[in-house]
Amino acid sequence: MIVEGFPIEEVLECNEGQRLAIPSIGIMEINIAGDLLVVSTSDMSNSWHTYSLPEIEMTGSLFNVGGGPGELMMPAPGIIASFYSRDSDGHTMCIIPSVMNGKFIVGDLTAHRATDTVINNRIGPTTVMSYRLNDSYWFNTEIVPDSCKIRCSIVARDGKAVNNSAISVLNQTRADDISQMPLILFRPVIRPDGLLVAELPGFDPVIDVWNTETGESFRIRYPDLGNKQANARARMESNKPLFGGGVAFDDYFAIQRYDDAGNSHIDFFTWQGKPLASLTLECGDIRRFAIDVNNGGLYCLDADQDVIILFQIDDFLSRVVK
Repeated sequence: MIVEGFPIEEVLECNEGQRLAIPSIGIMEINIAGDLLVVSTSDMSNSWHTYSLPEIEMTGSLFNVGGGPGELMMPAPGIIASFYSRDSDGHTMCIIPSVMNGKFIVGDLTAHRATDTVINNRIGPTTVMSYRLNDSYWFNTEIVPDSCKIRCSIVARDGKAVNNSAISVLNQTRADDISQMPLILFRPVIRPDGLLVAELPGFDPVIDVWNTETGESFRIRYPDLGNKQANARARMESNKPLFGGGVAFDDYFAIQRYDDAGNSHIDFFTWQGKPLASLTLECGDIRRFAIDVNNGGLYCLDADQDVIILFQIDDFLSRVVK
């Protein structure tokens, strides 16, 4: 699939958004989980804060750093967590892998409580990520330093690995040496049902989408970016990634892309790889974003100004998802 353009393109400037009165020094990540805006910070106590949507009123905090039950070994950004709604009571939950001690921490974002939980999924210090796909499966990525490779696996509830063709291809990728490992690492964007994963590499102008059950996959290519920008190694050495994070919904996903001028673009695709729309953010140094589809809100963390900015994009979203 070749990206030759987007049928809908818009530009947002900072003065079009609302600066939120949320303490933003030390914010690591912003996420939308259920009807909550979740802000993860580098604080050593109560490091995660939750805000109601769309009112943006603080509802509580959770997660301390320490060695006790329900405590994190270090502050954790929301990007490493798996968010879901608990069937028994509808509470918004998250699970965080604590790789340094091989544990999982479960957080109840509705009740603002955290405890350890036992999951039959082994993780350790070389684990890069461990995401809950659904009630039955997990997706793990681990660095294998000796071979300069990453090892990906889908793990079932009984702890056994489930292989498919996509996992086999992922596990064949290797770097020239350990310093080049960032070139082969990627950030997954996972559809809510866990069936599809979009891989966001840091430096290459491609997105791979694959099926966690069948292993079938396809690639989305940005040909113009490959011609106009420096090669992946040069971008890595200058610490100028091509892609940031992403968010996933049932019918489409959105990813953050940086251009040479430092502007952020949020590109929307169907899960079949069709380009839907692109938003250009001419607004400082946007490091993180989250989308509240129920209320039409785009939340952006501007690292230049240390502020979270809210843009109302109801009309834009209504045209993207017809």
